[in-house]
Amino acid sequence: MNGLPKKSVVRLGLAGGEIDLHYRVLGQGPVLLMLHPSPLSSAFMVPFMQRFANRVTAVAPDTPGFGRSTRIPGEVRDLAPFVEAMRALCDALGLQRYAVYGSATGAQIAIELAKADAGRVTGVILDNAAVFTNAECERIMDGYFPDVTPREDGGHLGKVWQVAHDSTLFFPWHHRKAHNRIASVPAPAEAMNMTALGYLQAGPGYEQAYRAAFRNERAERVADIDVPVSIIRWQSSILKPFADRFDDYAWGDNLRMAHCDEGMEARLGCIEAHFPRVLGERENVDLSLGCSNAETRYVETSFGQVRWRVRGDAPKRIALHAPGASIDSLDVAPFAEDMVTFDLPGHGESDCPDVRDSAAYLRACDESLKRVAAAAGIGEVMVEGLLAKRLLACGGRRCGAISGAGDERIAPPEVASESAGEHLWRGWYWLRDRCLRQGQTIPHATQLTQMLLDLLRSQAAHRHAHRLLQGEP
Repeated sequence: MNGLPKKSVVRLGLAGGEIDLHYRVLGQGPVLLMLHPSPLSSAFMVPFMQRFANRVTAVAPDTPGFGRSTRIPGEVRDLAPFVEAMRALCDALGLQRYAVYGSATGAQIAIELAKADAGRVTGVILDNAAVFTNAECERIMDGYFPDVTPREDGGHLGKVWQVAHDSTLFFPWHHRKAHNRIASVPAPAEAMNMTALGYLQAGPGYEQAYRAAFRNERAERVADIDVPVSIIRWQSSILKPFADRFDDYAWGDNLRMAHCDEGMEARLGCIEAHFPRVLGERENVDLSLGCSNAETRYVETSFGQVRWRVRGDAPKRIALHAPGASIDSLDVAPFAEDMVTFDLPGHGESDCPDVRDSAAYLRACDESLKRVAAAAGIGEVMVEGLLAKRLLACGGRRCGAISGAGDERIAPPEVASESAGEHLWRGWYWLRDRCLRQGQTIPHATQLTQMLLDLLRSQAAHRHAHRLLQGEP
């Protein structure tokens, strides 16, 4: 089984308030909760989920404050709020028993979750876990967390790329000494791009979970776990010297070291080999993703899922964002109370259809519109946005067009990942210059950063939409 995971969002009540938690589900078998590293999201877990889908039902949430999950309300001092969020998700999904896999920050949350939810957790697999002394921890964290506050000059783009680049060569990334070298060449541009976009998506405040996780990297935190624990000792881990310190301790029978060679295949095989130790029995649980009670939701189409958002209790209209954007950067404030919006195919969190011409892409847009309208209970559709005229020609719907962001006559730039991060700057200035050509005010740096994220994530679909709006085949 190697299909794409299904996505959903659930609104959870926590002690400090509410959050919307985004998560992915794939597979069949005992439930395995999969927790990602910082500053990434559950998207990082997709290859893992696909590999394990025939063995487990993998549930991969975006840690609060990362990916599409909203931030923990109030001050964060330790991992307790993140553990509370994971327990609340498992409650919402109706899970009676589950195992946990976590990498880096995810491993530290997994450690605390195993103790806080001991009645349900059947076992734990820890990946990229380490042992730090208090002095080492403070020394590493001093300068480790870059300021990613959006700047008008785009300076935050250079900073996140520097971190994404150097963290593949050194640990910690800002201690660029020979003895801190972990690789001879940087990682592929696509991998660095995932890290850089993770920082930009999380934004200021991302370091709260990061700091709490660093301070949790202690052997005694693991020693308190009663269920079976497997610690992946991967030769390619950036934390290998610190993970080797686990050998300095006497462990109980419930804990095993899982040594594996370099390379991703060895890592995946080692994780899978330890499933029998940690997994519980298969449960008859309904993970059909029907528990969404948040404004943001997903609907099924012939090509995958489409993300949509409802505002108000009686939606009447559907607004379309500009090509290359998403519902996150669409301004629907003037009519938000009766408005439904959705990510066009291949934009935001909507899946991208495998199409080769604009006519096929138009059909995917039309199907998305129909499915969202049906899910929202909207009978007669009034479409508003840049694609309105073409959708009218396709489906014969009424429309009241609104002005969209940008000029559809301007072709999108090439923003495929490049090793020096040039694509970030190319997209940033293309967006600025497009506004200037329109006679518009340049958006605030925070909004422009969101627009850049949307642009980078919609490359293939954006080109189809652009040709569509030009009347090209």
